[in-house]
Amino acid sequence: MNEKRSAPRKASLEPCSIELYADGKGPFPSRVVNYSTGGLMIELDHPLTKGEPVKIRFRPETDNAQRLGETYCIGMVRWCAPQEGRYSGLYGVGVQMPQSVRATKAA
Repeated sequence: MNEKRSAPRKASLEPCSIELYADGKGPFPSRVVNYSTGGLMIELDHPLTKGEPVKIRFRPETDNAQRLGETYCIGMVRWCAPQEGRYSGLYGVGVQMPQSVRATKAA
């Protein structure tokens, strides 16, 4: 199998929430399915639009928040697809974490 990913993924089932920058909607409950140095794969019940900037907020006690040293990060939706036969979120979403954007501490 030809691997197209630029970085290896690590599994995760951490809860988070998604907020949309463009229209201020959210937060939408979600969870991180896997992550890499370049992004996250999340699942949630709300479809997102490719190219849409989002804020992913982590609970302070979760591994991602402790690993980042922050409670939220900023990313851009790269893809969104319905998930059939899944037990949780209706949509799988790939979120790219731009190299120029650093996680920012919540106030």
